[in-house]
Amino acid sequence: MHPGSPDTAARLATWLAAHLERHRLTVADVARDLRVSPGQVRGWLAAAGLRAPTGPGEFDHLDTPVKLGAWLRARIADAGVSVRELAESTPDVSMSTVYNWLNGEHLPPPPAADEPDRLDLLLSNPVLGLGLQQRVQLDEIRRRLTGTSLHLDAAPEWDARSLPAANRAFTGRRPALRRLDRLLADYGRGAAVLAIVTGIGGVGKTALAVQWARSAQVRPTFPDGCLHLDLQGYSATSPVDPATARLRLLYQLGADPHRPPADPEAQAALYQRMLAGRRLLLVLDNARDEAQVRPLLPADPGCLTLVTSRARLSGLDVTSPGLTRLDLDALTEAEAAALLRELLGRLAAGPATDEEVRALADRCGRLPLALQIAAANYLTHHHPQREPLAAYTAELAADRLGELTIDPADPATAVTPTLDHSLRHLSAPAQRAYRLLGLHRAPDFAEAWAASVTAEPRDRTRAALSELVQANLLTLDQRGRYAFHDLLRDHAAALAARTDGEQERRAAVGRGLDHWRHSGFAATMVVEPSRDPITLDPAGPGAAPERFDDFDTAWQWIEDEIEGVVAASAQATETGFDPYVWQLVWICGNPLGQRGQWNRLVELGELALQAGLRTGDSEAVARAHRYLAHPAILTERLPEARTHLQTALELHRADGDARGRAAVLHSLSYIEERLGNYAAALAHSEEALAVDRERGFRGGQARALNEVGWLLAHLDRVDEALAPCLEAHAIFEELGDRGKAAHVADSLGYLRHRLGDHAGALADFGRAADEFRALDRPFELAGTLDRIGDVHLDATGPDAAAAVWQEALDLYTDLGHGNAEEVRAKLHGLDRPDPADRRDAC
Repeated sequence: MHPGSPDTAARLATWLAAHLERHRLTVADVARDLRVSPGQVRGWLAAAGLRAPTGPGEFDHLDTPVKLGAWLRARIADAGVSVRELAESTPDVSMSTVYNWLNGEHLPPPPAADEPDRLDLLLSNPVLGLGLQQRVQLDEIRRRLTGTSLHLDAAPEWDARSLPAANRAFTGRRPALRRLDRLLADYGRGAAVLAIVTGIGGVGKTALAVQWARSAQVRPTFPDGCLHLDLQGYSATSPVDPATARLRLLYQLGADPHRPPADPEAQAALYQRMLAGRRLLLVLDNARDEAQVRPLLPADPGCLTLVTSRARLSGLDVTSPGLTRLDLDALTEAEAAALLRELLGRLAAGPATDEEVRALADRCGRLPLALQIAAANYLTHHHPQREPLAAYTAELAADRLGELTIDPADPATAVTPTLDHSLRHLSAPAQRAYRLLGLHRAPDFAEAWAASVTAEPRDRTRAALSELVQANLLTLDQRGRYAFHDLLRDHAAALAARTDGEQERRAAVGRGLDHWRHSGFAATMVVEPSRDPITLDPAGPGAAPERFDDFDTAWQWIEDEIEGVVAASAQATETGFDPYVWQLVWICGNPLGQRGQWNRLVELGELALQAGLRTGDSEAVARAHRYLAHPAILTERLPEARTHLQTALELHRADGDARGRAAVLHSLSYIEERLGNYAAALAHSEEALAVDRERGFRGGQARALNEVGWLLAHLDRVDEALAPCLEAHAIFEELGDRGKAAHVADSLGYLRHRLGDHAGALADFGRAADEFRALDRPFELAGTLDRIGDVHLDATGPDAAAAVWQEALDLYTDLGHGNAEEVRAKLHGLDRPDPADRRDAC
């Protein structure tokens, strides 16, 4: 058989249709995997007389002419044609007529005589790729909307009349669907009777529940059908009370609506009796709380209940042991991009690159509701040929919540009211905490910081945070840290702007920044006790900074909070807290440099410089130049670093700031050393030592002594070098500065190697390497490993040296540092340059 024959195409199309059904795939899933449009997949199926698997009621959600028009508009866009092209290729249908239908106007009833049925002619156009059964269903929708249906009382094949129609654009969620599918096996063993799907508003809980309830796997399991009830827990109207909800379910079960039992207990008994013996799926959608759900749970194990809610409904874990819980998060990057392409259609999304589609999806927070609104806005108000997708994404970035709106009063078409409804049932303290915490940009945060922002005691803050977590407005990870979804943070900040006065908002921002400044200073001085301290003004009223008694707690605080401090540095520049910027950078600068994140140091240094120039604070400006010199030195941009340091030195001298002058001298010594000017470097270090001795700063003295010993060794005065290094090590040990003591141990290892004491060198280097590993300082560790390799080459042999150098090379490569080439040359047997220094640059 010829591979290109029609018979082969038909067989492939038949296999494709079965593949879609068997693996729970949509046309969009297959189209994405094959990198073609959904319309192309439908065309393959239609050419063989097949279509994508659909179920009865596929179009039941099109219950108004406007919804039918919106669906038709999306179908046309998906086909990749314009309205003009579609009208011109459809007999007896004009472009203006099609536009009327798209706007929900002048929907024609079925023709009474021999006149052409223009709507069916349009739906029959092969470009739209609709199968016969789909056209029949759409004709029945049209008849219902025009009052001409011949089957108003016809019952569907599966008794699920209250269940909404599946979303045509539903995409992804395969892990969640598989998780729900496993419920069926548990249900068959009598082990599953209740499942809860929770998540923030707009994340697609209802869409997932409906998609699964209408799947081919569910129907045979529940031959008695499906009941669905919207409990309106988070809608514009009041939540449905349990008694009313039970009555509505009774009517769905066939109870006489004219003769309901008057007594609530009798109603409850009738409800359970009518459920008894049935194999039925009950979908309780949009539940507010446990009290609303519990009276509706079937007692008969033949029924399975699926609940969706924005609240976690944790109380059901106590009263319904063994329940299955599914916490729905935002779509993955791939799922969100696929949904956007499906919603936009080939005409709009075709010219866009994958990166542009992903950027728009990210700007929407990858929430299905936000994606649908953004796609609808783009298709309605923009044109791909006049405004590319990237331009629309930029507009969205300027005002996400404002742009993610079609009808501001309709939660189904606007993000803001959807999220507003999530707050309706929260306590006043929880609502206030939500608003004020949203003013900050911290990627995650701890309870202690939240207490400062809200200016509340820890116990009250803990209660408010717990309430927000239960409402899925915050997430809580295993480390005990809280986080916002991006859109929720935007919503909280916008709500604060509408609710709280400017003074209250500024105070909340200031308290958060104060917490990071003062807590970060305290943690830094415990982790780096030999560091030159800075002077902070007192924290504002209500802020409660943390204090630290031991190294491990302080070090962990820095690990947990550094990203928050970085975000705070940028926020301080934008909210009028310029004097705070250089202080926040002081806290996070060394940890970022030790991890090799030098580009971020440049960004922070620029922020500090601009803030200092705005305030006219010479100390802030000088420190900002030092911050910018640090990454320039570490990445071998030495002339640039020298310029920054000379500017800083002039400012410090003008201010009479001996502390700043000594810090610059240390860095200038480093530059001269890297250039091989060891005598000039030694002069800078000795001057810094004199300044620090005069002002009695022992941490600076120890740093200078270590530099002096290191540089003497490079001037071949090794015998003189040991004493200053030993003195430096003793001071750092006394001060309890583990990191600086490790630096001196590294220097001692180098000196002992020069003196021929290989065992002593390996011991000192080993102590330094162990400490750098424990402190997670890859740059310093790589330098020490490089020097250990030198010792092994002289004492043990090339194999041992190669193993250590390879580890150093891997670290330098990951950091993107130029020292990688030096180590690579050693591995290739080339001449070895002088070992690279590893001292702090500022």
